[in-house]
Amino acid sequence: MKKWLGLWIFCIPIFIISFIYSFFITSKVAYLPQSECKPMFIFTPQDVQYCSEIYPIDIFLITLKTEPLSYICLISGLYLIGFIIYLLKKILKP
Repeated sequence: MKKWLGLWIFCIPIFIISFIYSFFITSKVAYLPQSECKPMFIFTPQDVQYCSEIYPIDIFLITLKTEPLSYICLISGLYLIGFIIYLLKKILKP
C-alpha cells in the first residue's frame, strides 16, 4: 500500500505541471486571428465573431491534437481519480 501511495504522491506534481502547460498555455487559440483559428474548430460553429468564443471541448481536443504532453496529464489525472475511488471504497467498506 505504501508503494502505491508513494506513486500517487509522485503523480500529483506531474499532473499539475502537465495540466498547466498543456491546457492553459495552449488555450492561446482564443487570441489567434480568425483565419488561423476557424479551421481548428470541431464543435464550435464557424459563424462565431471572435476566436475567444471557442467551446471548451474544442480547446481540449485541439490541445490533445497539438500537445503530446496533454496525454500525460490525462493519464495521470485518470490515475489520481482511480486511486481516490479505490481508497474511498476501501475506507467505506465495512
